[in-house]
Order: sequence, then structure tokens, then C-alpha cells
Amino acid sequence: MIKHLVVSGHKLAYQWINNNSCNPEKPVIIFLHEGLGCMKLWKDFPLNLCRMTGCRGLMYDRYGYGRSDKIEEPRENDFLYEEAASVLPELLAKLGVSEPVMLFGHSDGGTISLIFSALYPGRTAAMVAESSHIFMEQVTLRGIKQAINDYKHNGLREKLKKYHGEKTDSMFYSWANVWTSEETAGWSIELILPEITSPVLAIRGENDQYGTALQTETISSHVNGHGKVLHIPGCGHIPHHEKRETVLKHTAEFFASQFELV
Repeated sequence: MIKHLVVSGHKLAYQWINNNSCNPEKPVIIFLHEGLGCMKLWKDFPLNLCRMTGCRGLMYDRYGYGRSDKIEEPRENDFLYEEAASVLPELLAKLGVSEPVMLFGHSDGGTISLIFSALYPGRTAAMVAESSHIFMEQVTLRGIKQAINDYKHNGLREKLKKYHGEKTDSMFYSWANVWTSEETAGWSIELILPEITSPVLAIRGENDQYGTALQTETISSHVNGHGKVLHIPGCGHIPHHEKRETVLKHTAEFFASQFELV
């Protein structure tokens, strides 16, 4: 059941997963969607992962997305940091989640997961960073510019409108404009990676149009927790859909290897 909660002055939609069939002693898995995503775009991936691990899950639409409030202003280029530093902790507090959590973040959601884990190492039990970015690359900028072209000319707007409704334009351009701005050109979170002490699985599709293997390799080599990399052949930017069974298997095994979940 989708519910709403006011966090940082905005009404956010959220949903518990596997809440009645989980082991309450196991960590909650927090699912953080991509830069053009929302809860609905996860499809059944969160439910399947929660069932495989015996955990309950929590997902939410960030401000401007899905069934949450429409964004009314330009995004600042530190919006991912703000989400990890303030919004996610406030959401967890209001929902009574005080124990360490596990995180599964995709793309922008993976970057938020990394920042949260660096800022709150005691609150992160383990995390999966899928298709995440820790610095800007030329391929990243090319991918975003291609997405802008697809939005204008190749039907991407119509596809996204099924998930974001009347807030689709504000959602898309608040994302695209911040990533193509001059202020974001030198953006990086590489310096805070050593603050991450939890185990990290960095997943990347080998054909990812938004980033190279340097992203995942830098994550695994710079964190102070155990860093593991999974590169998936024949796969683009959304491994949890394109290679769903592979991602489910490796993620469940990764969590289980740390906490004997399955």
C-alpha cells in the first residue's frame, strides 16, 4: 500500500515491501531509484529480492518524482548530497527505522546510497551501488544529452509520463539541467569514499551508456569496507531489469555472505 509522509517540507510517497513475511531481526533494504525513476519503475524487483533474503523493504519516490510532490524550482547541484544527508535520515526517523539498513541504489540512487554510507557509516549494514556515478565523465554527459534528444524527439517523454504524469516535464528538466550545467562539470564524491566502512557491491552493465568501468573500480578500491565489483556483459544502464536474474542472484548472495540472510 502506497502512503504519504511530509519530509523536508514535501509530501513523499513511500511503500513497505514484504512487511508481513519478513524476519523482523533482519535489516531493512532501502531501494533508491534512478534520476528518471520512481517506485513503479522498479516493477517486481524489490519484492523478489526481499523474498529471497527474508527482509522487508522500503522504497519511496523522491521529491519531484512519481506520486510525490511536484518540484517547483531548479535543482541545486548538491541535490544528491542533500538527499543522503537530510531527506533519507528524516524519512527513516519518521518511519521508526533506527537500526542499520541495507541499501540498493540505482544510478542517482546508488550515488545517494554511497553518500549516505559515507556520512552515516554506523547506519549502513551493506549496500549495492548499481550503475552509480562518483564523478562526471564525457560518456556521462553524452548519455544525458542523448536522453534530452530522446525526450524531445524519440518518445522518451511519453514513456516517462506513464510514471510521472503531469510532473514529467518538471521532473525531467530539473534532472537534465543540473547535470548539463557548468557548475556540475567538476562534480565528484570520490574524496568521501574512504569514509564508507560497510561492504559494497558495485554493479555495472558493460554497455552502460552513462559511465565506464572506472566508476565501479574506483568505488571498490576507495571504500574502507569490503569492495566487490560485478560487471555484467551484454547489459546497459539498468541491470536489475536487463539481467534481472543475475542481479537478484548476486545481490542476494552478497547480502547473505555478510549476514547469513538466506
